[in-house]
Amino acid sequence: FNALLKTLEEPPAHVKFIFATTEIRKVPVTVLSRCQRFDLKRIEPEVMMAHLARIAALESARLAPDALALITRAAEGSVRDGLSILDQAIAHGAGNVSAQAVRDMLGLSDRGMVRALMALLLAGDGAGALKAFGEGHDLGTDPAQLLGELLELVHTITRAKVAGATDPALSDEERAAVSD
Repeated sequence: FNALLKTLEEPPAHVKFIFATTEIRKVPVTVLSRCQRFDLKRIEPEVMMAHLARIAALESARLAPDALALITRAAEGSVRDGLSILDQAIAHGAGNVSAQAVRDMLGLSDRGMVRALMALLLAGDGAGALKAFGEGHDLGTDPAQLLGELLELVHTITRAKVAGATDPALSDEERAAVSD
């Protein structure tokens, strides 16, 4: 470790170090203090959707608008992740990418089921919510993924109600449901 710090402090003139990480908290402070830091931001959904649609067109793939929205949401602002998911979806669908195929590929629950579960929770129907949660689990939905989708829905609804912000990665049906 000391040799690494020494090399960082006094590198040979012909050497440039570039460290890239998604886990900045795991990098020791002694290393961070000797580096210039550039934090990359997440790509806006509109930009991501346009980019992925252009790539799909160049690949002669037919991409359903809802599938594009799902891929954009799953990428969480990362172009690299978005391209990987798009590539996988195109390969699985032999050039035709549907929303259901993307859901199945990513193990996502049906967005309607997530909204129905949220309605049960908001109504205070614990038994109904547990039953719906169990049905989702029986269909193969990862419970942690389902909880994440519930949290994302709460965030989306809050942004729509408080700030009037609409997520361009939502389908028309989802946009209508969130605004109600």
